[in-house]
Amino acid sequence: MTTSSDHAIRSALTSALQGQAKRVGEQAPSVRGADWRLATVTAVGAGTVTADGLVWRCLSSYVSPTIGDVAVVSQSSSGNLIALNRLATSGTPLYTSVYRYKAANLDRASTTTFADDPDLTCPLDANAVYRVEFWLHYAAIDQVTSNPAGRFKTMWSTPAGWTGNRSAVGADQGTVLSGTSSGGQGRWGVHNFSTACTYGDRDSSTNQAFAMEEGIVTTTTAGSVTLQWAQAVSNAAPTRLAQGSTLCVTRIG
Repeated sequence: MTTSSDHAIRSALTSALQGQAKRVGEQAPSVRGADWRLATVTAVGAGTVTADGLVWRCLSSYVSPTIGDVAVVSQSSSGNLIALNRLATSGTPLYTSVYRYKAANLDRASTTTFADDPDLTCPLDANAVYRVEFWLHYAAIDQVTSNPAGRFKTMWSTPAGWTGNRSAVGADQGTVLSGTSSGGQGRWGVHNFSTACTYGDRDSSTNQAFAMEEGIVTTTTAGSVTLQWAQAVSNAAPTRLAQGSTLCVTRIG
């Protein structure tokens, strides 16, 4: 004769067996199949990360994994474990370059007042480190050998609390470079972001000059890095920042 006590024992045993089977199935790749999930990295090896007590091999796109990363990990039905990448924790993921460029020429005349360029600007996160690079194609429209016209000057606008400097390379201020030679002169040096850098011109309105500026920006507050520019000398003939000028921002820390 079966008693209520026997039923209780059988019910408890059945529940325990079902629970054990469920737990085994959840861990067995052949049962659970392929899937992906999120896991927090607790250790970093050579091309691997440890998360959820398992060692996952990183894809080559998962650069510089760090303890504390919330990683996307995946397990195949045969038991292979891979870490795809970290979740983004900001608007600018680590080691991913963001580009901005000018799709059309922009002319400014009769002004030496710095103003933001509407295209060459990019938001930066707080408490981060960035490499910032500008490639600038410019020209003063009425250039002649004896008169460098309005010329071209720049500085950067950066978030409050920044640290760092920028380097600048281009035609020396006041210099008019011949269309048939390199001129042999140039401007270069390391400057504060808010220091005006003035560049020389080419001797023909059909030829553009080139300047490159780069630097490491460390932020404490969020904001944008923006090229500001104007004529160095007020002139009714415009100075042009030309189509194809480019900004590249890469978060490195």
